[in-house]
Amino acid sequence: MNDRNLIKDALECLNKSDEERIVFCKKDHWIGYKAAVKLIKILEDPPQMRHEGLLIYGDLNNGKTAILKKMYSLHKVKLEPVQREDVITYEIPIIYFQAPTIPDESRLYSLILDELCVPYKHNDKIQTKAKLAEHYLHKLGTKMILIDEIHSALQRTFIDDLKQLSNRLSLTIILAGTREAHSALSIGSETGSRFPSLELPRWNNDKKFRSFVATYERCLPLKEASNLADNPDIINALFHQSEGLIGMTVNLLKKAAVKAIKTKREYIIVEDIGYLPKL
Repeated sequence: MNDRNLIKDALECLNKSDEERIVFCKKDHWIGYKAAVKLIKILEDPPQMRHEGLLIYGDLNNGKTAILKKMYSLHKVKLEPVQREDVITYEIPIIYFQAPTIPDESRLYSLILDELCVPYKHNDKIQTKAKLAEHYLHKLGTKMILIDEIHSALQRTFIDDLKQLSNRLSLTIILAGTREAHSALSIGSETGSRFPSLELPRWNNDKKFRSFVATYERCLPLKEASNLADNPDIINALFHQSEGLIGMTVNLLKKAAVKAIKTKREYIIVEDIGYLPKL
């Protein structure tokens, strides 16, 4: 009986070994909180309603990557064959990659070709890679490129290449990065208008935060209820140690669940928040 309303996979995991449940606790789970759902809806607007680009920015470890990966998982490669310009092929409507730490034109096109599974030579000229990338982006019906950690690649030539790709192929380019990326891309009216920005703020210690924690508890295959959202000490400890960052909140919950299993207690107490396993 699922009186705790655990998600299906967590419920099925309850009767497995401690080791298997610990592995499950360490997995990532999508939680559709309000800001995340709103962003997904914006990204899923029909092409004629979408911006040419968008920057999602905020502090590190605050859920930007999870949103991009969720968007990618919803719309990634379609294995069903389609006919395009008298050729039977498949579609890759969306690609995702992290911005390179050494941003240059050659690396950009290499990343695109990697995601499209197109063979190429690493020492090919930039023009060769660019033509190859544009050809297959068009051929495979790619309409959106998601680029994470864009604060690592703010050189002007890299951004200019993205804008040119967007222009030539009518692509929507979604960037995610820190406030540094927001500041850099806001300089200059052309770039700022090409990549309007949406901030993903930190959480407040309020009802929304408690609701998120309660929802995440449903993903943890513990044999006893922790009732985290109803425990002010646990909520305050989570909020204080995570500093309102969703990624840190999730990591704290994962580690606390692992300790609850290892101690055979099977529910989380405030002392578990911030738990570090012995080496």
